[in-house]
Order: sequence, then C-alpha cells, then structure tokens
Amino acid sequence: MPKAIRGNYKIISVKNIAPDVFELRLHAPEIARDASAGQFVNIYLPDGAMLLPRPISIADSYDDELVLVFAVVGAGTKALSLMGSGEYIELMGPLGSGFFDYPDAEEFFRVLLIGGGAGVSPLRFAARELRRDNKSIAAFLGFAGKPWYTGEFYAVCDEVNIASETAGEASFHGNVIEMLDAEAGFDLALACGPRPMMAAAALWCAARDIPLRVSLEERMGCGYGVCAGCTVPLRLLNDAQKPQNGPSIKDPNGVTKKKACVHGPVFWADEVIW
Repeated sequence: MPKAIRGNYKIISVKNIAPDVFELRLHAPEIARDASAGQFVNIYLPDGAMLLPRPISIADSYDDELVLVFAVVGAGTKALSLMGSGEYIELMGPLGSGFFDYPDAEEFFRVLLIGGGAGVSPLRFAARELRRDNKSIAAFLGFAGKPWYTGEFYAVCDEVNIASETAGEASFHGNVIEMLDAEAGFDLALACGPRPMMAAAALWCAARDIPLRVSLEERMGCGYGVCAGCTVPLRLLNDAQKPQNGPSIKDPNGVTKKKACVHGPVFWADEVIW
C-alpha cells in the first residue's frame, strides 16, 4: 500500500448537498492517484483550530482531484463547511485499508452495495472501481430524509434502489434493510453507514451466505496507528477464504484487538463483535 502523503492542498469547491452534508473537492493529485475505495484522509484545520485531525472518507478520486463528503457534527466539521474555493487546507492520506485492499481468495462478479446516510459516499467510489472491472452492481441506499448523491450511482450501477424513512421522499418508505428482503444471489456485499444498519446487514448477509465487508467508524486520534485510540475488539476468523489485516493474537475467547485506522476501517462483517 502506498505511503500516506501530508501536504497543503487547494480547495476547488465546498458545496452543501443536503441538510448539514457537504461535498469538498480538492486539487490533491498525489493523494488522489493512490487512493482506493474505503480509505480516508485526515484533515488538519487551519491555525491549529482543533488539536486532532478530522478523518473523512474518500467519496471519489480522479487524476488530480479528491472528493470528500462529510456531515457537520461539531465545531471542526462546521469550520470546514465554511471554507471556500481557492483556500488551502492541510491533509494526509490516503489512510487505512479499503474495500478492495484484501487479497481475495474468491472470485466475485455480482456485488451488493448497502449504504445509509453519510455512509453512502464512499460506496460511490467503490461503485466506480467495480464498474471499471466490469462487475455487476446493485446499490441499496437508505436515507432519513430526502435522498442525495443518487445520480452518481445511477451512472455506474446496474440497479439502484432508494429508501427513505420520511414518507414521500423515495419510492420505498422504510429503512434500507427492509428493502433488501427480496434480494439474493450476490458474491460479495459492501456496507457503510450507521452501526445498527451494518449490524442488520451482517445478519441479513449471513443468513444468505453472502460475504460482507463493512466500514467501521471509530473515534481516532492520530489516524495512522500510533496512538491506538481507535482499537476495536474483533473475532479472529478461522477462514482461509477471508484473509485478514492486523494481528493474529487472540485471547481465550477468540477475540483480538485491531486498529480501525490501519487494519481497517474496512473489516469482514463476521469478525466484528456487533
């Protein structure tokens, strides 16, 4: 995996795409060219406004351009949302292990994408990578209110299904897992979104014998494995078909500890202790 780069990069645009959700585009060629779907970057706010960097998933990557999507949840992301085109911001990346950074032992062709809320954005990047490799892609996306970013999926997926928990905002009224009930026959599934949604997706996929990779969101300090602030307990799988990142030392209960920032944020769903 390429070494992460840290530098100051020019903001192309900051756009409000949904209530409290923003898309940030940057001219960051060195990071963009090495990024893979599921990875993230650390953003360091100007003038040391916040002590710790803000980790943000990569929503897409082009030759010279990096696309990030974030929700305003505190002072740091609020400050980021108020920045404008032409300004420079410091970031480090790409960081973490992505959806396709596993040495696959199995072949897969038909792929299911399950996204919820802000977790939809990194699946956009995954969909484009899958399309490049001529995979068959079905996206199931859930939102609390009015859907956003759906056009990006219609452009590259074979099938797109949209759910909203607000009546009238999408063709399916309810959550994304309820919308999945009639589906099956996938070789691989990828999920990103709220933890309860991913836990439900793990149960749904396990019942249908569909391997699932999930992107965990954990509070991070450094973002590159030094502080161990994002350590998570996980099961150590005994499955040669699912090669894993991270340490193979386990306790008597078969639990091991991994760092979400370097061994993840993407893990196999059945190694996560939900």
